[in-house]
Amino acid sequence: MTDTLTITVIEPEELAPVGRLGEWLFAEGATLRMVRPWQGEAIPSLNEVGDGLVVLGGSMSAHDEADHPWLADLRELLCGVVDDGIPTIAICLGAQVAAEALGGTTAVPALGNDEVGVVDLTISPAGESDPVFGQVAAETIRAAHRAGIPTSGGTRIPAIVSHYDAVTQLPEAATLLASSDRSPVHTWRAGQLLAFQHHPESDPARVAYWRTRDALNEQAGIMDAASFRAACDALEVAAGKSAASGAAGTHGATAADLPEAVASVGAAAREEAERVDPVIQAFGRTLARVLVRNVRARRLSR
Repeated sequence: MTDTLTITVIEPEELAPVGRLGEWLFAEGATLRMVRPWQGEAIPSLNEVGDGLVVLGGSMSAHDEADHPWLADLRELLCGVVDDGIPTIAICLGAQVAAEALGGTTAVPALGNDEVGVVDLTISPAGESDPVFGQVAAETIRAAHRAGIPTSGGTRIPAIVSHYDAVTQLPEAATLLASSDRSPVHTWRAGQLLAFQHHPESDPARVAYWRTRDALNEQAGIMDAASFRAACDALEVAAGKSAASGAAGTHGATAADLPEAVASVGAAAREEAERVDPVIQAFGRTLARVLVRNVRARRLSR
């Protein structure tokens, strides 16, 4: 048996990368095998996953199989990793697909359950004592105390979110670990699969992008077409996703083309995320450590 620990990461969309979670997994000794359906790469079979699995988010929904037929293969894979006890993290879209694969339900869209930015999660009693999630929650609470972030007696932690769909009914075999005020089903576990509605891989810059994007879309009906297109290009410049030089968008736009009111929304969102980022990072680092620890334990037991 090779000493290399291989974790497969399924990235449904270019704009939803593995981010800092990949760095933290690598720091724990894992080798990542990236699978990108948006580039036409096939969802791996259970035998191809390796030692662990991470399924990231994306703008498609769990019901978009007509446009994204690989979703059917992903559902089958998620059933398989739970049955086989493979340590798995499912994030946002990944969590929604996992819920449906295991017998739960996802609302598309989930009106009233949608969230973008930073929210507080309330850890359930089951979450505090959970053998997989409990260590992540405890370390995150300690990080919040160090950063002076209130935790309501050790039960609430900040999280980065961006979702319009949501799990509305858990699979029968799942355990609810954390909820938010708007989205009751946020964090849960089924076997060795941990599912998160929030984005532990994300960062303040991504939060700023999401909130700026939403604020810009709200202006679409009152901006002329040319100004709106320039602003959209400017947003991609700010996100680092435009021309190869990163200096201008496809229409010569720069960050200065963003309307001031829109840019201020993104700046405020980034400031809020930076305030709690030490806690977000503690969550992500501990999550990576727990995943790799469980991967090693499973290998030793086989």
